[in-house]
Amino acid sequence: MAEVAACKRFKTETEVGVKPDGAAAEDGRPDGEISVKINSEALRCRICVEPLKPPIFKCKAGHVLCSPCLEKLLAAGHALKLDIFCDLCCKTTSYRRCVELEQFSNAIKVPCSNQTYGCNEYIRYHEKVKHESECTHAPCHCPETDCTFRGAICCLLEHFINAHGWSPTNFSYNKPLKVSVAHNHRFTLLVREDQSMFLLTNTLTGIGNALSMVCVRPHESGPNYSYNISAANSVVSGKAEGRLVFQKDPLVSSSSLSGGVQLGKFFLLVPPELADNPSGEPTVHIRVDRFVA
Repeated sequence: MAEVAACKRFKTETEVGVKPDGAAAEDGRPDGEISVKINSEALRCRICVEPLKPPIFKCKAGHVLCSPCLEKLLAAGHALKLDIFCDLCCKTTSYRRCVELEQFSNAIKVPCSNQTYGCNEYIRYHEKVKHESECTHAPCHCPETDCTFRGAICCLLEHFINAHGWSPTNFSYNKPLKVSVAHNHRFTLLVREDQSMFLLTNTLTGIGNALSMVCVRPHESGPNYSYNISAANSVVSGKAEGRLVFQKDPLVSSSSLSGGVQLGKFFLLVPPELADNPSGEPTVHIRVDRFVA
């Protein structure tokens, strides 16, 4: 039975935290905050429907819109040789900053959607999308067929070990690692001391084993990696002898594995004649380098 770390909750309303000055914290919340519910449409630009964020503008009648939409409206008016107008008022008007709504929008904070996976951050509503695009608590997925598990990166490692019996291979950056790739294992898990995880994928083809690697994490943010992978007939004193195949990926791609694992642009094709005897399993040498972009 497939494991599920958590289910996402969908809401039609946005929870926010704002409390009038001097309000008591009898409910256990910090003084100055309360929890309320508000229709999220009130926090979005009426034209582009994106969350309103400073600077916010309003016409004489009080119709608000965001700065980018105001610029487009002014540009359209200039192109049509019209005065400044409001599309709701349908007449010429003027715009000024809506300071009160700017203060309100900055005061509204909402929980991260990854709260279930361990993120306890409350962020401004108009910064929610940006935060979640970088949140390290965003879930990653299990790539095994018919497994629907998803969870934080630390939970995913435990899942690999406990649910699928994977045996992680520990490695160090900037040092070569010898790995035997079993025919019946599509995935080989490499784990660094800092809990960084890399997945070596073994795809069987009619002309050999296609090997590629991906960094398992929810986003591309953080350090970057490159890797070298090679296979040879034999290696003596650290040097390859006989036939050698080699591949270098200058920038290892990152993936939450939400769409499974695909054969990347950079992969190493190991022909059958380079497989170890008598096991018939290919042995490769891998080196992962970490660098800052």
